[in-house]
Amino acid sequence: MEYVWGYAIRREWPDGAHDLFGFAADPETAQRWLDRDRAYWRGGPVRPAAVYLVAANAADVDRHPVAGCRRSCCPDSPERGQR
Repeated sequence: MEYVWGYAIRREWPDGAHDLFGFAADPETAQRWLDRDRAYWRGGPVRPAAVYLVAANAADVDRHPVAGCRRSCCPDSPERGQR
C-alpha cells in the first residue's frame, strides 16, 4: 500500500502552513472528498487560502504531520489525469 499512487487533498492556510490528507487511489473518490471539504469551509469565518488535489502516494499522506506543516518537499503538484 505504501507505494500506491493516487490523490490527496492539500489545504493551504494563509499563514503558509498546509495540511495533506484524504488519500484516494481513484479520481472520483478524491473529487468527492475535495468537494465535501470545500463545502465545509465555504461558510465559516476561518477559511483556507486554497484547497486542491495533488498527486501523492499513500506513504506521503500517511507520514504527513497532522497540522501546521511548512515543509517544501510535500506533494504540491496538480491533479494527475485531469479530464
